[in-house]
Amino acid sequence: MAQCRDLENHHHEKLLEIAINTLEKIVKSEFDEEMPDDARLLFVDKDTIVNAVNASHDIHLLKIDNREDDIITKANSWSSSVIEEVHKNEISRNRNRVREINQYIDHLQEELDNMESLEQMEEANSGSPVRTQALVRRTC
Repeated sequence: MAQCRDLENHHHEKLLEIAINTLEKIVKSEFDEEMPDDARLLFVDKDTIVNAVNASHDIHLLKIDNREDDIITKANSWSSSVIEEVHKNEISRNRNRVREINQYIDHLQEELDNMESLEQMEEANSGSPVRTQALVRRTC
């Protein structure tokens, strides 16, 4: 926006120069172009024309400043919404990953419990008469 301000300042300088030259031509009756009546009312004296050009310049600078504020506000809003969306997605991804890890831990715990119960059953069956009779039949 600094470039816009520089351009407006340059425009203001040129417009003021042209307005003062036009005023001098009107005072000397050398201005031979048609001019609307409301524009001619501005060329009464130097103070009037300078005040009108300065007022125009101030309005243009105000519009540039307002546009800059709008752009900054919208950019900040957009940035905040993107960051918030990324944050939500990361929270969701993190929760899903934690859930996946917990499910895997539960699965491993079940496998471990199954192994322990099989070992206990084998230990319990190794000394039983049924187990011993089955072993004897196989050897004979």
